[in-house]
Amino acid sequence: MYRLITFDMYSALLDIEGSAVPQVEAVLNCSKEECLVFFRLWRNRQWDYVLLSSVMGKGFLSYHEITSLALVYTEKKMGIPLGEIQRQSLMDIWLNFKAWPEAKETIDGLKAKGYQVAMLSNGDEEMLRCLEASTGISFDYIFAADQARCYKPHPDIYQLPVERLGIEKSELLHVAGSLFDMMGARAAGYDCAWSNRFGEYTIDPRYQPNLETKNLQQLLTHL
Repeated sequence: MYRLITFDMYSALLDIEGSAVPQVEAVLNCSKEECLVFFRLWRNRQWDYVLLSSVMGKGFLSYHEITSLALVYTEKKMGIPLGEIQRQSLMDIWLNFKAWPEAKETIDGLKAKGYQVAMLSNGDEEMLRCLEASTGISFDYIFAADQARCYKPHPDIYQLPVERLGIEKSELLHVAGSLFDMMGARAAGYDCAWSNRFGEYTIDPRYQPNLETKNLQQLLTHL
């Protein structure tokens, strides 16, 4: 019996691209297509550096720092020099994403069934608290990368709820929205539900989700 349901914030609960691109458009005054390319490159380089920071052994950088470095790379690569006001406005996007339409209903439904819910995210705690406020979704706990001093899919970050709450691994279900997060949770020995909106496939057949859904709402029919 699960006591705690943890959610990946950026991939599982938030419509990052859908809510970011209009904000990028407002800052850059470029076409929607160019802004989409800009944001995808920024997001990919952010994720690349998260993975690199986990293996280079050169110390922990906050998610805010990594996001900022990825932004500098993106503006150079695309030849779009940014002023400080533009750069800050783009960084603020990471505090103002919209949740998927069914996210709040799903969280509220799980709470009504007696589950505790938490974020388990690569974001900094301060960034995640801003997202909690802006989405209007309330969590019992926030477990962040800057608490673990590492990023998913490193096993230590998945261990945070077990260490801090004194629960067993078997009492936790993690809800992932990305392939890497699902594989990381399973490799660390945790049950995982994969909200697989975009029809991805696991790279390694050894790591399969315990439950796979097309959206968050389907969790309520299984738990």
